[in-house]
Amino acid sequence: MAPIIFRVDFAVSLLEHEGDPSDFITVYEGNIIGMADDDSEQKIGTLILYIVEAGRAMNEGMSLFDVMDCLDGDSCDCFANLFDPETEQLKPEVEQLISENRATQWDIMLIERLELLPEYHGKGLGKRVALRAIQKFGENCGVITCVPVPLQFSGLGPNDKRPKGMASAQRHVRDFWKGVGFVRIPRSDYYIWPQ
Repeated sequence: MAPIIFRVDFAVSLLEHEGDPSDFITVYEGNIIGMADDDSEQKIGTLILYIVEAGRAMNEGMSLFDVMDCLDGDSCDCFANLFDPETEQLKPEVEQLISENRATQWDIMLIERLELLPEYHGKGLGKRVALRAIQKFGENCGVITCVPVPLQFSGLGPNDKRPKGMASAQRHVRDFWKGVGFVRIPRSDYYIWPQ
């Protein structure tokens, strides 16, 4: 069976408020389109990325916490897992995971969502999409991260009862991201691309 050919069509958000913390984050919301041999196309998934221009924010005197707090709870949670809140520097356990090639880059890439229709699971397509996104958007990013949470269970609070099947689904999603090349940040739910 030939590999599925895909493309990702992105809508990009640019905000008009120059100097506002949200000006330092670009959101890429993409539809993953499968292309068949007969030239037919079908939406087969979704990819959402955040690129945080941490270097530019720092150069312009903007608090990285304020930047990452402005978008949503996920980007704020990302800050808390990656950075020391007092110094706004990477936590030592995060720095240890990043290759020397990435240590000189300041921007942050957060893979917010990668979702495929069930019939496209297990075909290696998700890994190919993730690696292509990292190749295309991660070049200037010192940190490339994701939080592997099964989408059907996203939004649960720490005190919410865990639904049946959640542990198995979470293992499956974590195994997927490990297969892409991500490693878990110690004492965190976040995973980081170390290369």
